[in-house]
Amino acid sequence: MQFPMWKMGIPEVWGIWKLVILTLLCAEGQALGLAYQPGVLFKYQYNVDLLLESLSTPAALPGAGFQIEAVIQLRVVWENNSNQHEQLIHLQIQDIKLLNVSERTESQNIFKNIHIEALLGPTTLKKPVIFHWNSGKIEALYGSAGETGLILNLKRGLVSLFQLQVDSGTVAEVDVSGNCRVTYETGNSQVTKIKDLLSCERPDFGFGPPNQVLGVQWQSTCKGLYSLEDGLIKAAVTEESHVIRLNLQSTIGAKIRSRQHLHRLSSENWPAQLSGKTLQQVLRDLGIYTPFPLTGSLVKEPCKVCTPASDYLKSLTEKVDLRDFSEVSTTRRFLEFVQLLREAKKIDVLRLLEKSASDETSFLIDSATAAQTEPSLRALAEYLDFNKEAQTPELRTFLYASAFTSRPTKELLHVLLAKLRGKIASREIRDTTISVIGAVIGKLCQRNLCQLQEVEAAKRVILYGLNTATEEADIKMYLLALKNALLPETIPLLLKYTEGQTDAMATIAVNVLQRFPSAHITQEVKEQLNGIFHQSRNGYGVGVRLAALDVILNNQPSEMELKNILLSVGEIESELSKYITEKVQTILNSERHPARKVLCKVLKDPMIFNYHRMSRNGISASSSGYLAVTADMVSSYKIDLLFADSGILQQSYSDIFVSTREGQLHASQVIIDVHGLDSFFAESSEEVEQEDVEATAGMSMILFDVQLPPVVFFRGYGDLMEKVWSLTEEPIPIIKGSILFIDQLQAFLLQSGLQASAEFQGGLAIDISGSIELSLWSQKSKTNIRNRGTLVINSAIKADSPFAQAGLNISSEAAARLDFVSTVNFEDSPILICLQLLKKPFPFRETVTVYESLRKGAHFTSRRKRTHRVQGAELPLHRANSEMCKRLLSERA
Repeated sequence: MQFPMWKMGIPEVWGIWKLVILTLLCAEGQALGLAYQPGVLFKYQYNVDLLLESLSTPAALPGAGFQIEAVIQLRVVWENNSNQHEQLIHLQIQDIKLLNVSERTESQNIFKNIHIEALLGPTTLKKPVIFHWNSGKIEALYGSAGETGLILNLKRGLVSLFQLQVDSGTVAEVDVSGNCRVTYETGNSQVTKIKDLLSCERPDFGFGPPNQVLGVQWQSTCKGLYSLEDGLIKAAVTEESHVIRLNLQSTIGAKIRSRQHLHRLSSENWPAQLSGKTLQQVLRDLGIYTPFPLTGSLVKEPCKVCTPASDYLKSLTEKVDLRDFSEVSTTRRFLEFVQLLREAKKIDVLRLLEKSASDETSFLIDSATAAQTEPSLRALAEYLDFNKEAQTPELRTFLYASAFTSRPTKELLHVLLAKLRGKIASREIRDTTISVIGAVIGKLCQRNLCQLQEVEAAKRVILYGLNTATEEADIKMYLLALKNALLPETIPLLLKYTEGQTDAMATIAVNVLQRFPSAHITQEVKEQLNGIFHQSRNGYGVGVRLAALDVILNNQPSEMELKNILLSVGEIESELSKYITEKVQTILNSERHPARKVLCKVLKDPMIFNYHRMSRNGISASSSGYLAVTADMVSSYKIDLLFADSGILQQSYSDIFVSTREGQLHASQVIIDVHGLDSFFAESSEEVEQEDVEATAGMSMILFDVQLPPVVFFRGYGDLMEKVWSLTEEPIPIIKGSILFIDQLQAFLLQSGLQASAEFQGGLAIDISGSIELSLWSQKSKTNIRNRGTLVINSAIKADSPFAQAGLNISSEAAARLDFVSTVNFEDSPILICLQLLKKPFPFRETVTVYESLRKGAHFTSRRKRTHRVQGAELPLHRANSEMCKRLLSERA
């Protein structure tokens, strides 16, 4: 029996089945209760249909799936003498067939002439089960000893079809899906059953990311329609639908549709049930007395790729340069290797690490850390010696991979804490370890695991270290760890570090507050930040004041707060005034900014919004725009530049955000701080006030919501000149490695007992480097922050039965490049600076594969590929920058 109606949508299919059932309804009155007549053997036709369809558009491929057809024999083997609605029902599956559900040619139909016995054996599926039925409610399920896995789940799904009630209302009900909220609507011998699948309580199986921007959206429905006659089920049909899609790109996903149909065929006399015995005596006499929970149990699949990791790595290095992160093939192999290492034992992982060549070690450490299994982490802990300076590159790779892992475990935190308590040869590695511990704490708390013993221990380590630290470098290190941990209970402590501290410590403390959601920025916090910006109590450096200003503007500022900020324009330094007016314009141009409405109201006051106050001279700027906009995701950028009155860049912020309906991800932030260079570049020392400020320049970076340890470019004039003379045009690596930034597995049982699963993995190979060209002779410089990345996202969505599997795989691949170039001419005064944000063109490839396969035997596969080229562009910044670029670039030409 084929089902071409899969071509129709769910409403049309549902309408057809509803008509079928309604035609079965006769003029009988409403059934008073549910009970089968003893001494009668009932036969039912039972069908389970399954179809998986890609969400990719245009849908170029047919769906994948199959149909199970069987005859069900049902009879009463025990009835309570005092309650005829309490019965033991004996249920057995007969005449099982496996059929095609999608249109296939003769050669593509793998289900043709298939005998179930050849796939499963002669008796496995035909073993009967017994369920305890009481007025439509299933109170217990019994089967033969040794029944497990997918076959038992299939029987659970069939038995769950008999779970219903004849009274309208909403109840909590246990069936194969778990303990779910179910709503019944009854009338005229018809029962409608609607199950809220998202309410189902069942054992956890799988994992997901802490940030839902990188997660998966799951929408589901389940509806059943029953026709009753004389207290028994005449016909029943349930429709179930699951739509699973990636939040970043909704075309990466699938729709799973499943239907159960039960229709009574006949009834015939059968020897009467066993009477005069207890329920347990009946079960013992029948030889079916093993109780099973009605809720199904998920079955873990065997390894997907059973090649030993060592053999795979050997073949891999012969084909792919594991150090070349500009090639998509490297990221593809990284994802494959992570899957292999999840099946590997500790000794195997350790042997790989110990025998790896120098060009393989980084790849292996990234992969083993991303695997996040206990064997892989134990192997890494044994291989990595934090007291060996020679291992510093490997240690740095491990720590960065730990910070970026999408789902860190308590075992990872345990390893990091153990290493921190031991000897660490390098100050850099110690600082990075503490910062990474903060990142792991933050991600575990996002997953509601903040109460874990390991998390509590890690919190105590950081807080104790901060409270006992006396050196400024140590205090800054622990504050950066809190910036990653983002613990609301530490806000009072952070406020303490904004007062009476050095500018460097106060800046970090306020930067931590910048990252908290608005719910945690209380009036008390805002009052202190307003005091910092307006310097009510103490004098603060420009970095602290800018950070405080950012927090105020992004957290529902009041009219009075905005008025005071704008009234300060013209009363403070020229470039800072220019910067504030630029920020105001950026907010007005952004419809989503939380301060926009209040700001528009404040600007109606002519005392504030006038030419004298809002038209400021200077070259400081603030601009924002979009990198990419799709139906599911918006990638935006923001660039803020503050110059000194002498024309020297003091601070620059460049941020990239990724936003979806589920939230926002801070994809990257680069902060460059420069101090003490005014007199160095000025025409004479009289042009600027001489302050006892050491010449310094450094960079701070956030990547995927993780604060990385800051980098110092130079400290002091001597260090600056040494680095100037040693400069080369070769790019200096900042961070390089492979990240498993999407890692989600969700498995669940369908109403029919079939097991479905959805796995999403996203690998990102990043290579961020910087180059500087500086000529003191011509007084020109050019810096280029190169961002290279290759992205691969794989999804595997499938459904399993005891004898067949159907599914679809979707793979998306891209290799992108974004350059942030700054060209400076400091020969003249004021200094000319040109900023360019260059997005290079790149191809985006998508491959969709649907398949059907038998547990033993044939398989069917169909595949479609498409390539889309994303155009390159120079992203527009503010107008003054465009004019400056025209002058500078035309001179260079």
